[in-house]
Amino acid sequence: MNLTLRQLRAFAAVADTGSFTAAAQQLHLTQSALSVLVRELEREMGVQLLDRNTRSVQLSEAGREFLPSVHRLLGDLAGAVAGVTDLRDKKKGLLRLAAPQLMACTLMPRVIALYREQYPDVDVRLADTLPEHLLAGVTVGDVELAVGQDVAVDDAIERRTLLRDRHWLICPPGHAFANRRKVRWHELGPYTFIAPTRDFRQRVLPELAPAEREYILRPATQEVSYMTTALGMVASGLGLTVCPTYSAPLVRAHGLQMVRLESPDFHREVCVYSAARRSLSPAAASFVQVLEGFAREQQQKD
Repeated sequence: MNLTLRQLRAFAAVADTGSFTAAAQQLHLTQSALSVLVRELEREMGVQLLDRNTRSVQLSEAGREFLPSVHRLLGDLAGAVAGVTDLRDKKKGLLRLAAPQLMACTLMPRVIALYREQYPDVDVRLADTLPEHLLAGVTVGDVELAVGQDVAVDDAIERRTLLRDRHWLICPPGHAFANRRKVRWHELGPYTFIAPTRDFRQRVLPELAPAEREYILRPATQEVSYMTTALGMVASGLGLTVCPTYSAPLVRAHGLQMVRLESPDFHREVCVYSAARRSLSPAAASFVQVLEGFAREQQQKD
């Protein structure tokens, strides 16, 4: 049996209006085209659904039994189409994101707030995670997008660069560097350095000259797992650290200063990750657009 939506809509319109003429007008069809659709439906069903005479059209017994099912089917279809249209237009939906803890408490809340201004009916859920676990949620489908610093990926993950972010020197407000416009790495020698994450030294070493490498590798260097720990230690006068531009709100919350660190500059890319073999939902695609716009504005300010 090969029924079509046009046939079902034609039958329902005639049944509801009690007239081929009124139904044809409602569906913007000619009366002859409408009659053809109803006859095709009856032929496919093998029963007469409408009793016709010169004055009126009425439902047959089979038609009366069939009509409620047709109404349910057409209603369910209309609801499904409306739901997909709402998703397309970002009138509703659920978007799950992941980001490392530092980015989750600095960059992402500002972007999510901007996104909700444009798409208030999309529910955005943010998971803060360890950097080494960032891509796990994307791989298994727990999150649709992950935002974080550059990490190696395989063919299952798509990576797009969002921005190239500078790292700044962080010091207390009363420090000798606090009012400087810029500081060079070799000037850090007299001070204890607090490496802000476990992999920071491995990341920065290739960028440094031999003397600066010795400074980073010396036993006095503190190494912590979280940027918040490093900032707390700096605020207590225990040393200096570095952090990316997007962490500025957290730096200010600790009452610390950000000073440009040069010779060499140290940058890391911030990337957006998604599953390579799955297309982005409309909510995720629009979130990436908002995120990219926010990143452009921040880089212009910096």
